[in-house]
Amino acid sequence: MTAKRSRSPGSRRVAADSRLRNRIIWGGAGVVLFILLQVFIFQDEGLYRLIQLRSEIDELENRISTLEAQNEELSKERDRLLNDPEYLERIARERFRMAKPGEKVFHVIIERKSEPTP
Repeated sequence: MTAKRSRSPGSRRVAADSRLRNRIIWGGAGVVLFILLQVFIFQDEGLYRLIQLRSEIDELENRISTLEAQNEELSKERDRLLNDPEYLERIARERFRMAKPGEKVFHVIIERKSEPTP
């Protein structure tokens, strides 16, 4: 048979002190962790803001590449307008309905038939 050990009052107090000390340590660690999360993630210079800024940078880089492509197209168009007289004449005729002296310009008007109402 095994005999039950009875704990002395001193050993109970040591165990209670140890549990209290563990609770204080874990509570303090939790508070420190909470403060670190607040500082590094949710502050203006935190991780969340860093992720937002990287996303914004990606969007701006895409916009820059789109604008660079448009700029290249417009530059080519400008060069053609300055250096290609046939292209310039075609644009003047199509967009501005210009004609050479003695030419007649006809405007075609397309009428749409409306459906009869019942």
